[in-house]
Amino acid sequence: MILAACEGRQWQYEIADHADGYVVLMRDLATGDVDAEFVTVFRTMPVALAFAQMSAAFDRFASAEEDDEAEEAADLEDCERAFIDLSSRLHDGGTMGSTIEAWEVQRAGEPRRALH
Repeated sequence: MILAACEGRQWQYEIADHADGYVVLMRDLATGDVDAEFVTVFRTMPVALAFAQMSAAFDRFASAEEDDEAEEAADLEDCERAFIDLSSRLHDGGTMGSTIEAWEVQRAGEPRRALH
């Protein structure tokens, strides 16, 4: 279930319940596809929301027109500062989804693959 969403210009950053906390997913606004490479899990909802807001602000900044660039840069800076402050205070830096998947494989007792 999606709890909140923050929209950039090309992507929507959705926050959903997850067994380990809250997951932030990145959905393409044009196609509706979720980018499986960009999944981050947070223990706390406030940090997940701040991360989604920061990600959406970066998306808007990255695709800003020259006229809007200064405003979008200021918004990104504010969102980044809020995320860093909240993340630090709540000791929740987030974990990449691929790391969670690796832990699940390890818990299931599957043999480790050699790193190349």
